[in-house]
Amino acid sequence: MRKKPDKLILKNINKLFALAKKESKKRPRLSKRYIALARKIAKRSNISLKNYRRLFCHKCNAFFVPGKNCQIRISKGKVSIKCLGCKSYVRYVYKKKK
Repeated sequence: MRKKPDKLILKNINKLFALAKKESKKRPRLSKRYIALARKIAKRSNISLKNYRRLFCHKCNAFFVPGKNCQIRISKGKVSIKCLGCKSYVRYVYKKKK
C-alpha cells in the first residue's frame, strides 16, 4: 500500500525531471542519469511516477524528445512510442475527448 508522499521527495523528483528535460538535447547521458536517480528515489520511497511515465523510456531511462530519440505513431486508437536508443516500444490507448 502506498503511503502519502513527502513534499521534499516530490520536490526532488520534480527537479530531477526538469533537469532531465533541460539537458536532454545537449547532454543525453546526463539526462538519463537524472531520470535514473528520480526513479531510484521514487522506488525507495514507494512513490508512483504516473505523472511522468510517458516522458521517458522504462528500459534505458532516456528522456523522450520526439524526432530526436523516439518515434511516435498514432493508429487504430493507440499511441506507439519507439525508443531509438534501445529499440523498445511503449504503447498506450488513445481516447478521443467528446
